[in-house]
Amino acid sequence: MPGMSEALPKCSDDPRERVLRAAERAFVASGFHGARMAQIAKEAQMSPGHIYHYFDSKEHIIAEMIRAHYDEKKTSVERYHDAGEKVVDMMIDNLRTNVTSNTDPFWSTLMLEIAAEATRKPEIASSIRAMDLELKEKVISYLKTSVKKDDLDSRLEVFVALMQGIGIRNILNPNLDKEAVILILQEVIEVLFRRPD
Repeated sequence: MPGMSEALPKCSDDPRERVLRAAERAFVASGFHGARMAQIAKEAQMSPGHIYHYFDSKEHIIAEMIRAHYDEKKTSVERYHDAGEKVVDMMIDNLRTNVTSNTDPFWSTLMLEIAAEATRKPEIASSIRAMDLELKEKVISYLKTSVKKDDLDSRLEVFVALMQGIGIRNILNPNLDKEAVILILQEVIEVLFRRPD
């Protein structure tokens, strides 16, 4: 969804957040399956036993990490709630921030890990799909205030695929011209959500 690629908060005394941030780093470095609780504990500067006070297992950490990212995305999407006729303008105004965050290699790698985990674990896939559907329905409801298109669902899917795909392309092409991409995305937004068919 537009504008939702921030990593978990970096500064917190909350031990659960410390573990989640440490898990992110471990998962990016070693993958969900390669990362061990000892590695997460080392990143969090805690003992493995201390981590088990907050999380039952590595799978529990993965589920909570996904939930935390979803909550951040939900907060970001809710910025569009009162935009009214200006929703599309806000999408364009936020492009630079969104492209920057989507092309962060750390974030892109983590998102690929989450997507891969969804192919292996039906419960993770189900959870991610439910969260994605809720976010998509919110964005569509905001867009409907000013965008008169019958196929908003498909148009939004194309836009989200482009935004997420830019992160993957940036891993493969680290010299990606982001300024040129932003200009093209502005045109894409106009075509998808504003120009008459």
